[in-house]
Amino acid sequence: MQGAAKDEIPATGVFIFVDVREVALAHVKAAEVEAAGGHRFFVVAGKYNNKQLGAVLRKGLPDLADKLPNEKTPGGEFPEGGLYDIDNSKSKEILGLKYRSFEESALDTAKSLQSINA
Repeated sequence: MQGAAKDEIPATGVFIFVDVREVALAHVKAAEVEAAGGHRFFVVAGKYNNKQLGAVLRKGLPDLADKLPNEKTPGGEFPEGGLYDIDNSKSKEILGLKYRSFEESALDTAKSLQSINA
């Protein structure tokens, strides 16, 4: 958002995401839902990469487009060998979590950062 990745998108690192609002709700549900006792939960919404993040921000916040990498900017993609699988079914079944989309989470985060001039 500040223009640092305009020429090359940095490697993603960890390819999973979750909105902090779901993490907070998961903590509350784990304490309130009796069936959650004795379980561990993988609270994760899905997979993403930094190239996708740039595309979401360009589309949702077009006023930032001149600071963001474009669709031809190299880097930030999934690894060639593929990714690991994730299974968040227990968090949905027992805790009743419904995860926000990557787009919603990313745009809300960006707008929150803009609101504090970060």
